[in-house]
Amino acid sequence: MTISNAIPQRQNEEGQLRLMRARQWTFKVATRFLTAQMLLTVAVPIVGSIWTLFVPALRPHLAALTLAILVLDTLYLDRRYKSLVKRAAKISEQFDCTVLELPWNNFVAGEKVEAEDTGAAARAWAKHENDDELVNWYPVAAGQMPISLGRILCQRTNLRYDSSLRQAFGSVILALVTLVLGGLVVAGLAEDLSLTAWVLTLAPATPLLSWAGREYYRQRDTIEQLDELKAKATSFGNEALAGTCSEADSLARSRAFQDAIYLRRATSPLVVPFLYRFKRQALEGEMEDAAADFLKYYENSPDNQAQA
Repeated sequence: MTISNAIPQRQNEEGQLRLMRARQWTFKVATRFLTAQMLLTVAVPIVGSIWTLFVPALRPHLAALTLAILVLDTLYLDRRYKSLVKRAAKISEQFDCTVLELPWNNFVAGEKVEAEDTGAAARAWAKHENDDELVNWYPVAAGQMPISLGRILCQRTNLRYDSSLRQAFGSVILALVTLVLGGLVVAGLAEDLSLTAWVLTLAPATPLLSWAGREYYRQRDTIEQLDELKAKATSFGNEALAGTCSEADSLARSRAFQDAIYLRRATSPLVVPFLYRFKRQALEGEMEDAAADFLKYYENSPDNQAQA
């Protein structure tokens, strides 16, 4: 006998879809700041470095410009970007706590985002986008088992999806830095530049190296945390499937996992939008496969067979 829960239905209720619209819009605005960072710290140095190879007189001016970009990024763009990511994480937490029947942890997440703010963000999303990518956010299979197991499945889905995206983004960053610096070195050798000219030519790449190094190690740190949490979630899921966790223990451990998920969302960098769109179909296929596998184990578990 398969015991069901209301996760699939609850996640598609209007109140929860409103939260998802607000979440997606807030992430979208945060992504604009990320895009601005990338344009200023990546595109400007690349174009500028190539340009100064042909117009050497511009090297001092470009060096000054890139230093100004570095200050702007540090003092404004990065801070605003992080603030938006944290707000989106809180909205995600509100959605998860309702859908997965988890209590809100004020100590970790603080106060909820005010209804006026989520409403405004949700309306902004609705003006430009539809709900196609928001419905059935979590696998439908999560509803075909007790809520204690459905929570675990949804939480592990969060961790797996995020880790895969960040691994791909880290590879893109390394490839970009290698391509740009390699191109500058080759161009410099071809032009037979003096030491002073080398310094002035490479100086504009400073913001690129700063952004790339910061972003790469942020992604790597996040991946390590996600992989550790994913391993613990798998172990937790196996214990729950074996029937060794009581309902109270399962709820407490799921709440602890949710705390970790919230903190990861609130402090981790985003990935570039095109990568999400490129990887989305494959990742959703993996998510459905994992959910089907988890459901199969549940249906064949001793506890479920005993109730049948």
